[in-house]
Amino acid sequence: MNPFASFIPDSLEARLQDGIQHALKLGAEGAEAFTSVSRSRKAKVQNGALEDLTASKRGGLGVRVIRAGGKGFRTGLATTTDLAAADFRDLFTQAWELSALGDEDPWLRQADPSGTDDLPSRFDATVEAITPQQRIDWALDLETQARRASAKVAAVRESAWSDGSGASLLLTQKGVRAADAWSSCSASIELAVADGEERQAAWHWDVARRPGLDLAAIGAEAALKGERKLNPQRLPAGRYAVVLHPEVAVDLLGIVAGMLDAESVLKQRSLFAGKLGETIASPLLTLIDDGRLAEAPGRPALGTEPWDAEGLPTRRNVLLEGGVLKTYLHTLKTAAEMGMAPTASAGRGFGSQPGATTFNLFPLPGDTAPDALYRMAGNGVLITEIMGLHTVDPVSGDLSVGASGIRIREGALAEPVDKLTFAGNLRDFLTRIAALGSDLRWYGSSAGLSILLEDIALGGA
Repeated sequence: MNPFASFIPDSLEARLQDGIQHALKLGAEGAEAFTSVSRSRKAKVQNGALEDLTASKRGGLGVRVIRAGGKGFRTGLATTTDLAAADFRDLFTQAWELSALGDEDPWLRQADPSGTDDLPSRFDATVEAITPQQRIDWALDLETQARRASAKVAAVRESAWSDGSGASLLLTQKGVRAADAWSSCSASIELAVADGEERQAAWHWDVARRPGLDLAAIGAEAALKGERKLNPQRLPAGRYAVVLHPEVAVDLLGIVAGMLDAESVLKQRSLFAGKLGETIASPLLTLIDDGRLAEAPGRPALGTEPWDAEGLPTRRNVLLEGGVLKTYLHTLKTAAEMGMAPTASAGRGFGSQPGATTFNLFPLPGDTAPDALYRMAGNGVLITEIMGLHTVDPVSGDLSVGASGIRIREGALAEPVDKLTFAGNLRDFLTRIAALGSDLRWYGSSAGLSILLEDIALGGA
């Protein structure tokens, strides 16, 4: 059976096309329907006992109607979760009426049909065949693996296996038909480790498109994270060479990518507004977003899709090259307003307008092993966790966040340190990159690596 049709049948698609034609008869310049449907299942265990076993199905439809005005276009958006309706003409009528209320936008654009789905399937039928007992067994095995990895695991707060599948469809009056079907599996564990009276919590996870996750590796990583936090010491305030753990680098580079949203740039709400073509980071840093990235061992490419949410074929966008800002992330609207080429970077939910997003975000790796980075850091600090990156000022780039990690002494990892203040400006961190690790690791649809930063202010005891 066609996996896409099991989520979005031909009959639903026909009713959406009928609604689009109805909107055009009302006088609309354009009409779109975006629908998504997903199924998810989860088994959760705690200390060897089943806590929860759930299954759910979600779906929704958003229709957007475009009305021509004297100086631009107005849009109206209406949504529903009732995908079994006999027809959607009333929904399109509602969107048409709402379109009379908005402000005119001269830059609104729609994609013409282009491209084909020439990517390997993002759907794996074995995910749908997973039984409830298998989910329970995998969640229990993950807990077992964590306890086996360390005798200091004192309790497991949650060990879980989740899997899901779904499909999405964009239809427009221009003939765009952007369809996608996908599947995914994930395993996560939250645990507590203890050393005498000292206890610390830790969490780790992994995700892939199909079963086969390395539960032993996930459990061992969670246990190691916990052990590395036991009996932390205070760090004297000062300036240090800092190595960012790949998981921290993912978060930091995600903040950078968010500031490259062209909508934020146009509104002067980005640190990188007006910086196109300028050097904004170390020449060691090249940052890429690739919506067509091929899956490979150690590279799940979970963000790979044939089209973006406006119907443009996805592409590989080099955001930073050798530290130089090469492009912003555009929707069709922002590309037109800035006179730039589209980047096929639109994402949307069924209840939202298109907005810029990333698909598979990653830096090009360096050629330095993590141990060599520690030696280069001398008496520095490995930052393994940062709290509060969402508080970074997007305009100035100023940040002051909490952090924890491991002291580096004479080039080797030593004792844990916590209650650090990681403060400064995002631009300074980007320009003070002294070396990049060879240890590129994927966390969902984003990847990070170890990054050595020079002369970073850390507040401590």
